Amino acid sequence: MPRLPFSPSFILSAALLATVPCGAQAKKGTTPRAAAPTSLPLLIGAALGGLALGGALGFALRKPAAPKTSGEADPLFDDAPFPLALIDSNEKIGRANSAFSHFVGVQNATGQVFSQWLHPDDLARVRALCSEVFSGSSAQSSGENRFFRADGALVHAALSIRKQGQKREPDTVLLGLQDVTARVEAQNELSGARTAIGALYEVIAGDKSRDLDAKIKSLLAMGCGRFELPVGVLGRFAGEDFETLFVQSADRRIRPALTFARADTDSSEARLLGLSQLPTRGNWRDFPIVAVNAGHAYLGAPVAVEGELFGMLSFSGLEARPKPLGDESGALLQLMAQWVGGEIEREEARRALETQQLALVEANQKLEMLATHDPLTGAKNRRAFNDKLAEEWSRAVRYGTPLSLVLMDVDKFKSYNDTFGHPAGDEVLKKVARTLMAAVRTTDFFARYGGEEFVLVLPNTDADGAMILADRLRQKIEGASWKERAVTASMGVASLTGDIKDAAALTQAADDALYQSKKNGRNRVTHVRDVPRVAV
Repeated sequence: MPRLPFSPSFILSAALLATVPCGAQAKKGTTPRAAAPTSLPLLIGAALGGLALGGALGFALRKPAAPKTSGEADPLFDDAPFPLALIDSNEKIGRANSAFSHFVGVQNATGQVFSQWLHPDDLARVRALCSEVFSGSSAQSSGENRFFRADGALVHAALSIRKQGQKREPDTVLLGLQDVTARVEAQNELSGARTAIGALYEVIAGDKSRDLDAKIKSLLAMGCGRFELPVGVLGRFAGEDFETLFVQSADRRIRPALTFARADTDSSEARLLGLSQLPTRGNWRDFPIVAVNAGHAYLGAPVAVEGELFGMLSFSGLEARPKPLGDESGALLQLMAQWVGGEIEREEARRALETQQLALVEANQKLEMLATHDPLTGAKNRRAFNDKLAEEWSRAVRYGTPLSLVLMDVDKFKSYNDTFGHPAGDEVLKKVARTLMAAVRTTDFFARYGGEEFVLVLPNTDADGAMILADRLRQKIEGASWKERAVTASMGVASLTGDIKDAAALTQAADDALYQSKKNGRNRVTHVRDVPRVAV
């Protein structure tokens, strides 16, 4: 049997070192813990590696014996598909296979210092693992660490360290590496995606008091951070132009928005971003994602509202990203664009509903105005007066509170119309109404009774109070400035007493008092209590 520089058991153990789960360590004299579950690709890789090593080992055993020298080739070590190296206590590599040299990115790693490729933050931990094996306190140590290749690229590897031979304190230890960069990056992407989804949910369902504008601004800021692009834009297609609605820009070298025409891919902005084709209203469904990462970076997705193209949600920058955007970034952007479109649709529906509600309120107000107001003077009309008088009568009778009514008439209004014309007469009525409405109390109710007559309902007002107020109103009319000739008014006052049985009787009493004012010379106020019973 030829003697190999590395025993079959050593080579086989080296093959298995590369598949040791991260963080597992076998301490001398301790019972190994159950191995953590390993992913299916990792198991398949380990099985294929074992088969390859078995074939290489069988081939080596059939080789004729050869003299052992320090530079003697060993196919099982040199041609192993995973990185292997022997290092001494000074971290110098005594021997490294081609897979190890390729992993660290050099022509030949033999003779170099192993620690030069370790991430500074992992250096102390790896030295502690090596120390355990060199001191004999552990036959094997392992852990997941970061390395910098010769070209500066950061890679991740599961590192296993195993002693050589039977010596308690070996002169060299065997290092085995398994490249786990793809898995770590996938985990980071998954973690980043979860973080992004959480941030998106926070924007969507966070502070309920924020309006849509504030949410979209937060969404753009979140997207800039997630996609590592300095400019976020939400814009809409307005005719042939692209109208910018919101801009999030941390790069002041870029014109705020990076806008472009809908169909003009020859625009300066489109050329700047390297965009050769952009969505249109006819084909936007064929462009769920527009991505460019050549010289400049651009990632955009169309925003649809009610099944039609509304605009674009995009993120961009002047430089290309060091790492191209993956499918998960496109999926997240589509989710963001769908949310924006749905929110805009709901906002437009809400505004349309508000517009309809306002129009309905205005229409109801107009109907109410027509039903309860006099179109000429703007005062309440006879119908509104009847309703108010019935309400105040019922309240006064129930609670025993005073109630008075003033009925007034513009003096000699017919002759004024005959002399100066109906338009001039209408102006008199409007001015009388304005004068009285400005002078009455907020608790009083003023209305046009009909023709040149007006009426005033005075809740919680007795006969004396009603007379004082009525005379003050009479003086207001008499003292006003009139264009054609002086205008005065006669007034009749009635108050609730035991012999007045209903609201109609109260109105009739005020009319009797008004008749007495006219009979006694006009431009005066008369209370029904002062009217002779014979006259009534």
